[in-house]
Parts: sequence; C-alpha cells; structure tokens
Amino acid sequence: MTNLHERSIEIILEGQAASGAYIASPNFSQYRACWLRDGTWIAYAMDCVGQHDSARKFYEWTDRTLRGYAGQVDALIAKLARNETPDESDYLPTRFTLDGRLVPGHWGDFQLDGYGTWLWGLVQHVVQTDDDEFYSTVHDTVQLVTRYLAALWQQPNYDCWEENREHIHPATLAAIYGGLNEIADPALNTRAVADAVRQFTLERGVTDGHFVKYFGNPAVDSSLLWTAVPYGLVGTTDPLFEETLRRIEDDLHRPGGGVYRYRKDVYFGGGEWLLLTAWLGWVYVMREERERAAALLDWIETQADAEGLLPEQMTAHPLAPEHYQMWVDKWGVVANPLLWSHAMYLIFVECLNSQRNIAV
Repeated sequence: MTNLHERSIEIILEGQAASGAYIASPNFSQYRACWLRDGTWIAYAMDCVGQHDSARKFYEWTDRTLRGYAGQVDALIAKLARNETPDESDYLPTRFTLDGRLVPGHWGDFQLDGYGTWLWGLVQHVVQTDDDEFYSTVHDTVQLVTRYLAALWQQPNYDCWEENREHIHPATLAAIYGGLNEIADPALNTRAVADAVRQFTLERGVTDGHFVKYFGNPAVDSSLLWTAVPYGLVGTTDPLFEETLRRIEDDLHRPGGGVYRYRKDVYFGGGEWLLLTAWLGWVYVMREERERAAALLDWIETQADAEGLLPEQMTAHPLAPEHYQMWVDKWGVVANPLLWSHAMYLIFVECLNSQRNIAV
C-alpha cells in the first residue's frame, strides 16, 4: 500500500519547476501554471513537513516575479486616486507561467485572496525557518503587495473559485485580513488596514448569524472555513463561525463522505473536493474534535488511486451530474493529481498528529 504522506511530498517536489514555481496540476491542460493561492498552500505544506528549501524556492520565485509589477501597481493606484475605473489588465495576475510570465487569456484574473494568502504564508515560512534575514530580502515585494491590497480590498473581485467577479466575498476578505494581520509591519500600516477589513466583513458579510458566500447572497461556501482557520478573522468557537460551520456541515458535507464547494456548483458536476475535506478536518482538530477529524482523514486516504494520486474532486456523488460530461468534453477528466489536494492532506496530517496548532 502506498504511503500517502511520503507520496504527497514526492508528487509536490516533482511538480516544482526549476524556477521554484509549483504547477497546479501536471496532467490537466488548464492547470499547467502556478497560482499564488495554490502555490502558497503547497509551500506551507512543505514547511510543515520540513521541506523548507522547497518552500523558500517558491517564495524566491514569487519575489522575483512580483518585483516586475511595481510600475503597474503604481499606475493602478494613481488611476484610483484620479477616480478612474481600472481596466482588467491593470490588476495583478492571479496565476503565472512556471517561468513567471503572464498566462494567456483573461480567466478570472483579478483575485485578491491569493495575495493575502501569500503574505500569510510568507510569515509562516519566516517564523518556521527563523530566518528574519530572508524577510528583509523580500521586503520590497511585501510592501508592493500590501500597497496593492490596501488600495483594492473593498473592490469586487473573483472569488477563490474564479467566479462571481461582481461581488465581494468574505472568504477573500478573510485571506486579506490574515495576510495583513500576520505581516504586522508598523512601517506599512498593515494592522490598521487589517482591522478595517475585519470590521467591514463583520458589518457587511453576515446574515442570520453566519458568514455568507458573498455580500447579498445568504448561501454558505466551504471556503468560509478560512474565516477562522487559518486566517483568524474570528475564532473557531466564535458564534458567527459556529453557525457558519453548522451550515457548511448541513449543506455541503456529505455524511460519510467529503465536502462540496457550494450547493449550486456545476463544475465537473459539482463533486466532493479533497482539499476542502482536509480543511474541515483541520477545523475539527482546532476545535478538539479529533474523532471527527480522523474520520475525514480516513475518507481522504481512500480516495487516492493506485499510484497515490489525489485529484481535485471526486465525482461519484455529484450535486449536478448532468453537467459532468460537458466539462470532460471541454477539458478532459478531473485534474489528477492536484498539488493543492496533496498539500492540504499533508497540512491536515501534520496538524492531526500534533498537539498544537501548526499555524503560527
């Protein structure tokens, strides 16, 4: 039987380019790029299992890549100061080729959650490696990203699923809050902006005692787990999070199975996502509900194929089966492996095996 922990590390290392970028999936035509969000979670997983050199290579790659956009960020902020509406091409990309170039096309490119996540993950890397000197080498990029987020955090942008461009999403705001709050750099005023983000989310992103998928939509989305774990917008026992969690459990967790993204999901029929199942398990560990966490871990491990590959989603119990074949005809079968799935599995295992919260 494959040791899925070791296999996951192997798959991630195989999926890291010489540049330091992590490919989202080597076997899926649309995912042969590196997303800041996915890449940061993969890097965090590598830090959690002691593969710090791999994580550092990723942060060095993002530092080199993002430095080239300083002029674009300056121009964008100046345009906003003149009350001009930016063009879609004015925003920073959410994904890059493995050598740091733009990915052709305009597929949900204005996303802010990845930039907040990158700040959060960078701090975890610096703390876990006790390498303040490395932070100083990337400080210019940190300043660039914080300026970008401070200027844009109230703007509607694509959610983490690259949908709903016209809306504002509490999960995205949680990622922004988490990143700015972790940086806590007085020279960059990050804590003040983070506090404003939190207040805004609590005032606008809540309905009937729970966080909502996006402002004006009372449904829940499993990405709302981010509001507590790991970004800490609220605590895991905060009534707002407990009600959000209850609704996710009721609406999006298949008993005995995995976790769906949201109720109206039609992507590849809307199957159960392994990374979200691991995220729910991570929440359970943080809430000291270890038996429930262990049951989710068992389910995830049984989804690995004979080669120890974890896909993006499982399609045996889809929410919208009539939509499955359309996506297969368009892009082929579900991405397998998805490096983010393997990363979240590793994070979940390390957290479950630890007596402490591995998030700093």
